[in-house]
Amino acid sequence: MKKVMFSLLMFLAFAPFSYAEGDIVVRDAWVREVPPGASVSAAYMTIENKGSQVDKLTALSSDAAENVEIHMSNVDENGIAKMERIKTLELPAGESLELKPGGMHVMLIGLKESLIGIESVTMNLSFEKAGDMLIKVPVKSMKSSGEVHHH
Repeated sequence: MKKVMFSLLMFLAFAPFSYAEGDIVVRDAWVREVPPGASVSAAYMTIENKGSQVDKLTALSSDAAENVEIHMSNVDENGIAKMERIKTLELPAGESLELKPGGMHVMLIGLKESLIGIESVTMNLSFEKAGDMLIKVPVKSMKSSGEVHHH
């Protein structure tokens, strides 16, 4: 009985952080908590295509922001960090893409309210083949994410 209860508790603890729609699995998603008055935030996740065909992430939306876009952070030859918008994200068959700080990530632009004190936001990911996937994304402070940010 203890083993069953432990398994059930582990499932419930991790269930909100992994979503599947067809061959697409999204896991370890989180949104960065930002200071009051900030108009943008970023979200990170791993997207896995378990299928045998390429799929594409073609659109994103969220209840927390006016616009949601995929961006890639790059440092140019002068050492200046820039973000480039990616309109369509190709997901190769049998591979995972990690959207993480300092690399490819999701930008939430035009936040509708402060993320301080909010447990999660809802995001919709639209895939060419897998269709729409509605996910609940926890909001984490930089302290709880273990990330240290320097300017």
